[in-house]
Amino acid sequence: MSKSWSVRAAAAGVAASIAVVGTSTPAFAADTWVSLVNSQTAVASMQHVDDGDYFRVHDKLSDGHGVRGYLYSWTGNDYTLVMSKYNGSGTGTYTQMQYDVWGTNFYAMKVCSVDGSGDTSPGPCSPMKYFSE
Repeated sequence: MSKSWSVRAAAAGVAASIAVVGTSTPAFAADTWVSLVNSQTAVASMQHVDDGDYFRVHDKLSDGHGVRGYLYSWTGNDYTLVMSKYNGSGTGTYTQMQYDVWGTNFYAMKVCSVDGSGDTSPGPCSPMKYFSE
């Protein structure tokens, strides 16, 4: 009789372990944001969407200026620009670019107000946001 009780207890323990393992959820990585704020008004933001490694450049202010997001990668001595994206579509819109972010590397991003897609001297700009995956 005690043998069948111990077999049932062991089976119940295994079933409980399987249930716990089966219901565990994967960890969700968080998105990273950087924002350009001028006089307490949101001008632009850039978002790293971790699921898929998308970078979105948001225009938040109807001021006649476009915005440009910049993505940098750490090269061992400094950050090097790897990609940028212009958004001249107007307030409330975003443009998107994709770049494969590696968990072993370090990155930085910023967003700036620009006067058109060819503006080579942007400003003002957000502070740099440093991140890794």
